[in-house]
Amino acid sequence: MKFGKKSLYSLAVIGATLLAACGNGAAEDSSAQNANGEETVTLKIMTWNNNPEGTKKEQEIFDAFTKEHPNVKIEQVSATYAEYNERVLTMAAGGNLPDLLWVQPAGFGGFVENELVMDLTDHVAELDVEEFQPGVLELGQVDGVQYAMTRDRSTVQIGYNKNMFDEAGIPYPEDDWTMEEFLEIAKKLTVKDGDRTVQFGIENFYLKDLLTAYGTSLLDTETAAIKLDDPQTIKGIAFSQALVNDYNVQPTTAQQEGLSNLFMSGVAAMRMTGPWDWVEYEKNADFEFDVVPLPIGSDKGTQSSAAYLPISINADTEYPEEAWELLEFLTYGGGQDIQAEITSAVPVVNRAADDVLSLAGAPENAQSLVDQLTDGSIVLNTPYHPSVAEVESKITALVETLNLKNTPVEGPLKELAENLRKEFKLD
Repeated sequence: MKFGKKSLYSLAVIGATLLAACGNGAAEDSSAQNANGEETVTLKIMTWNNNPEGTKKEQEIFDAFTKEHPNVKIEQVSATYAEYNERVLTMAAGGNLPDLLWVQPAGFGGFVENELVMDLTDHVAELDVEEFQPGVLELGQVDGVQYAMTRDRSTVQIGYNKNMFDEAGIPYPEDDWTMEEFLEIAKKLTVKDGDRTVQFGIENFYLKDLLTAYGTSLLDTETAAIKLDDPQTIKGIAFSQALVNDYNVQPTTAQQEGLSNLFMSGVAAMRMTGPWDWVEYEKNADFEFDVVPLPIGSDKGTQSSAAYLPISINADTEYPEEAWELLEFLTYGGGQDIQAEITSAVPVVNRAADDVLSLAGAPENAQSLVDQLTDGSIVLNTPYHPSVAEVESKITALVETLNLKNTPVEGPLKELAENLRKEFKLD
């Protein structure tokens, strides 16, 4: 449902207590003069990074910008990840939305529909777009219009315990391995003691990421059309269920109860992972690890889901020029050259792609991630639609029930697909 700005402003009363608590909205007068008599403006950027150490590291990047732009100060405004989208709407309703804001993909469509974020298309046209890695600009577009710029982008891969592979005499997987090869390896690395599984082939293979590897998704990433009853989607969901219930290479919910990170504790040979995990493995794992792209599940070749951070500009910012200068710095300019070292954020520009190789904890095959960043195999798996979170929640609930009962998936998926099309008017 589209609120529109008038409706959003009517929400201000509802959020008044929350806004009073934060007490640092963008509506405050944020201009002054520096020692040279130049106007000094304060740009506020909203994040869900309310970890003190993370906030400090982000500020280092901002300080690099303000060193070049002494007339600008930057303040961070934080909200919890779970409450972030609601907080954005509440602050917008009260006229207190910060000048720039991090964007969760699930909330992006709603922000655009409610006209909260600026059209950046003309600004982007002035950049050398060939400098961006494949698919990066599209991550910030809705219906072909640029509403956000991506600060960092990575993807999930399969991390594996090299010691377990060595002990089992299994060659390490190649970057172009197939889903069939993955399954055979997972079977060999699953160990039972009587009826009890004491080692699993894989800790987790999240459904949306598995479907991406299968070359499909729950919703069409461009049109938001329901793809739940697409034959390839049904095939992928059935395989996901079989990993747990038929092949027993992935633990059930009950088997994971009371345990955390089976991979780190040596109970699982593989797990879905990203560069955000590498430093923990290097520091705390008592085994050698490496990474490999997700196995190929379709004729589209290697595909994996984008994990990324879009940043938008408040459509009503008082400082659109300064806000764009900061956004450009973070997503295209000098910020890209320092963010990997400071925050371990993976750059989106081609010139800095190899910075991945020097990330903290980077494994031997970190080059595979560099290759994925530059070959176009990292793709969007969720459309920017206001109803996407609710639709995916209904799908997840059904899939979890089917998995728990080990029920054939095709019939229930087709029925839900038709119901969702009617309820949400999604073709």
